[in-house]
Amino acid sequence: MGDSTRLVAGRYATLGELGRGGMGVVWLAEDRVIGRQVALKELRTGETERVLREARTAGRLNSPNVVGIYDVIVEHGVTYLVMELVEAPTLSEVMTRRTLTEDEVADIALQTLNALDAAHAAGIVHRDVKPSNIMVLPDGRVKLADFGIARALDDPGLTATGGIMGSPGYMAPELFAGKQPSPASDLWALGATMFHAVEGRSPFQRDTTAATMHAIMYEEPVLQRTRGPLADTIMALLAQDDTRRLTAAQLRERLENRTSVVKPLTPSEQTVVIEPVTGYVVPQAATRDDWSDEKPRSRKKVGLFAGAAAGVVVIALAVVFLVKPETRQGEAAAAQQGPVSGQPSSTVSSTPSSAASSSSAAPSSSSAAPSSTQVSKPSQTSQAGQPQPTTTPPKLPRETLAFSRYRNANGWHYSGTPNIAVPPGFTVENTGGLGKLLAKPEPGTKPLYSCIINNSEDRMTSASDGCEGQQRYGGVLGHVFTTKPADVASLPLHRCNTGGHHFDSVAGCEGYPQEFVQGWVLA
Repeated sequence: MGDSTRLVAGRYATLGELGRGGMGVVWLAEDRVIGRQVALKELRTGETERVLREARTAGRLNSPNVVGIYDVIVEHGVTYLVMELVEAPTLSEVMTRRTLTEDEVADIALQTLNALDAAHAAGIVHRDVKPSNIMVLPDGRVKLADFGIARALDDPGLTATGGIMGSPGYMAPELFAGKQPSPASDLWALGATMFHAVEGRSPFQRDTTAATMHAIMYEEPVLQRTRGPLADTIMALLAQDDTRRLTAAQLRERLENRTSVVKPLTPSEQTVVIEPVTGYVVPQAATRDDWSDEKPRSRKKVGLFAGAAAGVVVIALAVVFLVKPETRQGEAAAAQQGPVSGQPSSTVSSTPSSAASSSSAAPSSSSAAPSSTQVSKPSQTSQAGQPQPTTTPPKLPRETLAFSRYRNANGWHYSGTPNIAVPPGFTVENTGGLGKLLAKPEPGTKPLYSCIINNSEDRMTSASDGCEGQQRYGGVLGHVFTTKPADVASLPLHRCNTGGHHFDSVAGCEGYPQEFVQGWVLA
């Protein structure tokens, strides 16, 4: 069998390849000394001493929920980890085969928490908790793979290859902001894994790494299948602020008490208790139902996989901070504000509809003048002493601004309204084709600005008055809704990226990659 039958350290005979990835190759091997099969992981890294230090620490972990490390070997400049062989599907594979019950998800989470507790007590942060690193044995036992190794290879200082190691869809938001990995970041990843298990979709995974990072830092996922205590637990783990997340002890208490049920009411009992429905104001971004962090493999799997942490290039992280909008907490808070007395009516009675296409007629930069209908005098009551009824004065229609996209001869785009002069050399591509912006702020809206990318001809729009560190062009273009309004027709405004420049679209980026939804414009 050639290279597949090597003898490592005079003891471990490779029997065949089990898997490979960016971090190395995993071999099925036989320990010739004691006669057992093991998983032999051949690591591709120049950080041998650091790997050895972390692996030795991880090897001291004593938990039935941890894939054990038996030996660490350095031979001919190559580092090998000898690990427990676990023949079981990963949680990722289980999810592709069937839907998990809430009790199953809670039990898997509790056993994974046991593994994390053991690691955290030993000073180890896993840094790569995700469905494909959780093994689900036929008898219901759970084992977490790659303990200690992910942290050693995931150090932000390892920039020789220009990347940060990790699985972006399960990396806590503070890690992208430069914080060191911690038990709180592991618990966040466990929360994202629980979300995936109960919903059948990853909460933050998007088509591109930059979009995934943006979703983690600025979007709030919405549970659609799950309600009640388990849903509350998951969302408490996914708190943006790591100091406000559930602790391991709090999570354990919730998971262990999940079987406490209320005795069903008998037919003679008249009291009916309706459980409140948990809702979130920030809508779920468009997702695919079949998202998972890796493609399914064979039914029998080893406990350790090559490529336990996927590489995330630094440039992708830079893109996320480049397109950083206002914080999602601020948007959600604004969206939760109730109607304010004196604000314009939510009915756009005088605002004409505009289609999002270049062939549509250009809408006016403002809505029609307020209705001239006179307010009738209150009628007199026929009963003395009764207060006279009042008539609510007519509410003014929203004042709007046509939002259009322009292009110059070099292919760069600019999006603007009549509030700001069109840059020289740009001609209109679709007058009003991006819908309409509000001319004045309302509760639940945010301003939109035009920006010029530093040292580039590229332009973009942004909800940040500082243009996310870029140059601002002019003043406020107008205002967009932070969440989809329920009282008026609207369209999501996407920031798009062709790889060379940005542009805005209300038509799903027209086949190009979407970065994120900046807000909602009037249709």
